Amino acid sequence: MLESLEPHLAAIATRKPLEARWHGRVPSIDIGDCPPGLWQRVGRKLHIPASILPRRGGETALRKALRDPAVTVVLVHYIEFALRYWTALAETQKPLFVHCHGYDVTWDLRAHENPGRPSLPSDYIDKVKAMAQKVMFIANSQATASKLKLIGITPDRIQVKPLGVPVPAFCPVRTPSPNGMRMLYLGRLVDFKGPDLVIRAFDLACRKGLKGSLTIAGDGPLRVTCELLWAESPYRDRIMILGSVDAVAGDRLRMNADLFTAHNRTGPLSRQEEAYGVSIVEAMASALPVVTGRSGGVEETVVHGETGILLTSGDVEAHAEAFLQLADNPKLRHQMGEAGWCRAKNHFSWEQERDTLRKIMGLEGP
Repeated sequence: MLESLEPHLAAIATRKPLEARWHGRVPSIDIGDCPPGLWQRVGRKLHIPASILPRRGGETALRKALRDPAVTVVLVHYIEFALRYWTALAETQKPLFVHCHGYDVTWDLRAHENPGRPSLPSDYIDKVKAMAQKVMFIANSQATASKLKLIGITPDRIQVKPLGVPVPAFCPVRTPSPNGMRMLYLGRLVDFKGPDLVIRAFDLACRKGLKGSLTIAGDGPLRVTCELLWAESPYRDRIMILGSVDAVAGDRLRMNADLFTAHNRTGPLSRQEEAYGVSIVEAMASALPVVTGRSGGVEETVVHGETGILLTSGDVEAHAEAFLQLADNPKLRHQMGEAGWCRAKNHFSWEQERDTLRKIMGLEGP
């Protein structure tokens, strides 16, 4: 998104050092003011995620940037970040946009390690509603927009802009593996993406005769659960758990796969659901059919029966049957993959996100 806005960027304010490729290109304002590790320790002490703790530091630097005549419009990512610096942001008379991403509109958000206690402050919703008097919210999906409307944010204060991904100019073509269908899960190992249910569905499909392999790439709080399921699986020689991978490895994994899968649902621990699902759209852009659960923004990106198969969340048997159906029909996999690539190209490309974002913010030019 920074790339798409770069011609219009006057400054970037961040709590974390920017990537090296941005150094010297756009002025960077460091508004992080805690020693490394301190904020995380405070969060653990209070049993809440560090990301939602209020911070007072950095407001001076932010106020100075907001007064800069070169700054004519302000974009803030994540509601909780905007609230943390709201004292400074509320003073500006410049157009103010807050981009929502998913967890920040999960009003009953819980941490995996402490699901019995709400992660967000008790006055969080009231503060978000008050913020709406000044802010235009940018939602990454209709599902995210619906969460804002649920607490009373009016539609005129919400703009929907799906996230964009790189889409190849030509539809990727794959050669089927002689060793069976290659299935890929690529994403965080969190409850609302269902990596544990993917492994269970794979085991069940294998018991019914599936020939193929499953690769799990990613890390997160369900890593140990997935490793235990792998250790107990009679088909563990066909399951690989790789841990975190970088973007280059992710591209390689997608190109070496025949199908992308997750098991999206409302997380039983986190109470979160997939707000959009960038990994799913990246898979579609790579011409991979998608098999996952009906949940959140996934229903806006995957077209059931056309670009993949959407199943009832929690139905592991239906998930296994979807594996078997596509394993036995490489022609259908190809058709769904090609349809997914077309859909990503026509609706979810990086260029479309760039143009939509600039239009929403009233920016013109290349």
